[in-house]
Amino acid sequence: MMSASSFSLPKHTLTCYFVRHGERIDHIDDDWVHTATTPYDPPLTRHGIVQAHRTGALISQLEQQASIAHKTEYLVLTSPFLRCVQTAQAIHEGFQQQQNKYALDIEPWRISVEPGLCEMMSENYFSEQVPDSIIDKSTRDIHSKRLCCEMVYSEDYEQIRKTLPRYSEEFQDMMARFVSTLDIVVSRMVDMRMKRRAMGAEDPRVVVVFVTHGAGIGSLLWATTLKPGSNDVDYCSLTRAELVSRKTLLPLTQFGTSRVPAYSWTVGPKAYSKHIASL
Repeated sequence: MMSASSFSLPKHTLTCYFVRHGERIDHIDDDWVHTATTPYDPPLTRHGIVQAHRTGALISQLEQQASIAHKTEYLVLTSPFLRCVQTAQAIHEGFQQQQNKYALDIEPWRISVEPGLCEMMSENYFSEQVPDSIIDKSTRDIHSKRLCCEMVYSEDYEQIRKTLPRYSEEFQDMMARFVSTLDIVVSRMVDMRMKRRAMGAEDPRVVVVFVTHGAGIGSLLWATTLKPGSNDVDYCSLTRAELVSRKTLLPLTQFGTSRVPAYSWTVGPKAYSKHIASL
């Protein structure tokens, strides 16, 4: 039940998709890490790229099924790790190919690197601190069109975090990081749409695609359902979340200090992966 200080938001204020990256090379090739220059940052396999293509096509289908007669802006926020940036690129390609079947004219997707969505900086995953240089590298690769060449880098998106979490990050701290990252993104998008409406300006619907890691998906599921999510969801599993309301009028808590989300959502599908089951 919402408290008296909570307030509902207009329908279709914000739609979010949460996607885990596709299959990574070091999980199928044990020798890769021994010759890699950046063993902490593996790329996708070809299979992982196909998984992400399928996921982009599924997002397109879900958008069509929603039958929302409203111009839509798409923003992709990706973890700085290479496997996530490559997943974002393939998602967009799969989405576009599906849209072409419908002969729909879609505005170019925007993309930004968000370090708040990075992998849990845990000793379970890494032997030492991953350098912050991967943030600059992924940003440069997108700017230069080496990656995500058909998307536009979002110059007006301000990164919530400028650095990676410090090693070794605790699980509860990682959860709080994802809750805060989602809350801040949502708050910005809601404020933007409210300002547009107040000015009488064109107010497109907003869709944000979050591309992140298994533990991150589990945390985003917690933030939107208040139920624990698995940290080992399938590669390219997809969750769709529709914003419903703000739970309180109080300001957002300091970044990374609370695992209590500020917003309510309707969620479904949740960690869906049947679209890649036949691959």
